[in-house]
Amino acid sequence: MSIESRMHNPRRLVCGVAASLAHKFGWSCFWTRIVTAVLVLLNPAMALLCYFALALVMDKWER
Repeated sequence: MSIESRMHNPRRLVCGVAASLAHKFGWSCFWTRIVTAVLVLLNPAMALLCYFALALVMDKWER
């Protein structure tokens, strides 16, 4: 399985924050994951904090 096909797959990679955001707002799962990865590379501490905050809120966003 290639990286691109794995990024397009809406199933969870880690805890599904990017996939759930994409589903909630109708965005592309692939590009949401790419933007998330870039943010993590640019500012890992802030991205990790936002990731955990969104993961806590995600229970209310379940499909």
